Amino acid sequence: MAAAMESTKKFTFHFNARKPLVTAGGTGGDTVPTINVTTPAVIVAASAGAYTLKSGARAFSSMTGSSDLANALGINIHTSPKVVEDCVEKIGITAWASEGVYSWMRPLIELGSRKSTSAVMPLLYSLRLMIATALNPFSIKRQVRGVSKPFTETIAKVLSKCGYEKALVVLGYGETEETRIDEWSNLGKTVVSELKPNGSIDTYQFHPEDIGLKRGKIEEVVARESHVENAKVAVKILSGIDKSSRRDLILLNAASILYLADEAKDIKDGYELARQSLDTGRAIEKLKQLIVSSGGQIEKLESIINSL
Repeated sequence: MAAAMESTKKFTFHFNARKPLVTAGGTGGDTVPTINVTTPAVIVAASAGAYTLKSGARAFSSMTGSSDLANALGINIHTSPKVVEDCVEKIGITAWASEGVYSWMRPLIELGSRKSTSAVMPLLYSLRLMIATALNPFSIKRQVRGVSKPFTETIAKVLSKCGYEKALVVLGYGETEETRIDEWSNLGKTVVSELKPNGSIDTYQFHPEDIGLKRGKIEEVVARESHVENAKVAVKILSGIDKSSRRDLILLNAASILYLADEAKDIKDGYELARQSLDTGRAIEKLKQLIVSSGGQIEKLESIINSL
């Protein structure tokens, strides 16, 4: 897997950033079709001071993938590498479509979306796990990586071998271990394998109650049926309108990015920073900045806001 990661490096970006850069993403394969979590989490984290980069793809096992959501929000995910670099340096965030860099991903994504392929899904998941872990078009050194199988330590070791200095590899659960999501979870425990700067890997469990959160309701975090409807969900969260457990799920994942970016001393501190940024309107403003700076379509976001 480490060799596969090295072979995928096609683009080299040169970021003149004042802070550490953090990317975040999941590998798919959830047992519950949740809302897209990492894209709004990255936006919230950026609005709270982290420098974040989101490399995404279309949906594999979920209703709406990162690229699907970003496009529905109006972000230009097919912009030039120069604009990608400028977005990071000027506003501290960017989003880019990784399938545009690695066109060989498309057949796998299309195959995974077919109901007739359920018998080969374990193999597809293994391929997806390798690809999602390997893809790092930004060539940066810090990552939050979600998985939906008990491979957190394995993936942390791969990231270490590939030169990452810090990483959080997480597997989230619901009330039982039958429910799994590739994010930090507010539905139940999260197993975390943390890669530290000295190369050691510490594996531990996190529970929502550890930072004073109530456990979320699984029915509240299930995705809607269309990309536009899921974009509306994201905008409600980023605007501070949504007070459901969806909000806590996004804030918890934003907290992990802030922690990895050295903006927060721990997950609890990161959660509070993320909450303050969301409640003061900085998160939705950061989304607007990203749309404009990427050369996107701000009218898409305005249409969603007007429909709420």
